[in-house]
Amino acid sequence: IAFGFDPRKTFIFRNTVYMGDMYPTVVQVQRMLTLSAVKNTFGLKDSDNVGKAAFPAVQAAPCFSSAFPRVLPRLAGDPPLKCIIPCAIDQDPFFLLARNVAPRMKCCAPALLHTKFLPALKGAQFKMSSSAEGNGVITLHDTEQEVRKKVRKAFSGGGGTLEDMRAEGVNLHADVAYQLIRFFCPDDNLLAEVTSKYSRGEMNSAEVKELAADVVVRHVLSGWQARRAGVTDADVEHFSGIRSILL
Repeated sequence: IAFGFDPRKTFIFRNTVYMGDMYPTVVQVQRMLTLSAVKNTFGLKDSDNVGKAAFPAVQAAPCFSSAFPRVLPRLAGDPPLKCIIPCAIDQDPFFLLARNVAPRMKCCAPALLHTKFLPALKGAQFKMSSSAEGNGVITLHDTEQEVRKKVRKAFSGGGGTLEDMRAEGVNLHADVAYQLIRFFCPDDNLLAEVTSKYSRGEMNSAEVKELAADVVVRHVLSGWQARRAGVTDADVEHFSGIRSILL
């Protein structure tokens, strides 16, 4: 809500609360999926709990407008609505299964827009995730001081010394602070300047980390935290209320 979604066009739900309306579509997806397909897609074993085999149908069901009969109401004979899903690549297997069953459900196959992982502070080979805080995570509730302290410890793509950086430049793909700037800085000219100078060793990692912290605080956290403070229980109830959002 604090990111600015339009309440007239947005429905936010929890599976445990909304399952009643969605359940017929979940069952339909379950009927179309075979256990072997789910096991092969997710690498499940016979020793895994049954919830792992059942969940893909629950995850896939919201791809189809039939899961939202009161939120996206359709008249008899109306074609199903199309769905586009922005997600990271780790969610792709769920929607691959959804695309496979869509024709048999006489529904439109969902389209996916793959987003990139935000790198963890420990290194670009890790994704920033609350489920893996040990790899270094900046949360939306962090203070400016906490952000700066965390970013100063972020993995650097530079050499061991300033002379090494000036001689060899920096591996921008591995440098977490630079990646934070690339993700969140709205000023393309500033990003181009940092890219040029840092890659040639004309900026050091401490300078880039301070700039990265500035960008995260100014362009992500400060505005979001102010808006989050203004979100009320009534706002949450409205966004999660079952009503038509077709304008």
